[in-house]
Amino acid sequence: MQSQDRNKRVAVLAILIALGAVLWALEEFIPRPIPWLKPGLANIATVIAIVVLGPWDGLPVAIGRVILGALILGRIGSAAFLMSISGAVVSAAVMGVLWRIKAPLSIYGISVSGALAHGLSQLGVAVLLVYTPFVLRFFLPLVSLPAIATGLLVGLLSVALIKRFPGNFIYGN
Repeated sequence: MQSQDRNKRVAVLAILIALGAVLWALEEFIPRPIPWLKPGLANIATVIAIVVLGPWDGLPVAIGRVILGALILGRIGSAAFLMSISGAVVSAAVMGVLWRIKAPLSIYGISVSGALAHGLSQLGVAVLLVYTPFVLRFFLPLVSLPAIATGLLVGLLSVALIKRFPGNFIYGN
């Protein structure tokens, strides 16, 4: 029975990684009002993994979806890949920690926190790549404000999907 639960967990992780990678790749084709601004829909898979499976299950989903998405779009090793992977890992870690410690945040709050962490991490990588701290000062508000909106959107969509999961989605018969 325990092996069956483990197999279900691995299958759900694989499905979430694939979902995240597809959403990540599709976001590339959504017109952006600001060149670097993406809605972050791929993070839905990470939020679902954290809430449904557990706080640390967001990390393999985040890493897997970025690597798979970068392979699909041919971006492994690029600056965009480095920024994406750093943002995904930091975001998943922050959301996982907040969910684990039962912070007084809803899924929306966790998602917004993850979006902010993602943006700040990407800014940090940008500073390291261009060696210019000015980038941080200039882009901080341009990253933080949209992160709140995209974090709320991802939280809203995550809650809607989680509510649709059957009660026995993971461990039931």
